[in-house]
Amino acid sequence: MRPLRYSINVTLDGCCHHEAGLPPDEESMRYWTAEMERADALLFGRVTYEMMESAWRKPATDTWPDWMDEWQIPFAETIDRAKKYGPCPRCVDTLSTG
Repeated sequence: MRPLRYSINVTLDGCCHHEAGLPPDEESMRYWTAEMERADALLFGRVTYEMMESAWRKPATDTWPDWMDEWQIPFAETIDRAKKYGPCPRCVDTLSTG
């Protein structure tokens, strides 16, 4: 059996919020890209999935959004390729529930 790895953003004062703490930088994005590449699958709750979806889905125009820096693209592509699990009924074509 493979180990289960868990990750959550928590500040030193105990705040669990995606906008709290330091914004991502190139070093942290390289680290998390490598961690995502090691994963067999990703498990998301509905809210996190919906929040993150725009950050990993390349738009139909085949051009990444202007707000995304070049160093963020490998992270987005890695998550986009990963198998995902979670309770997102509107995403049945892209998200596995079992």
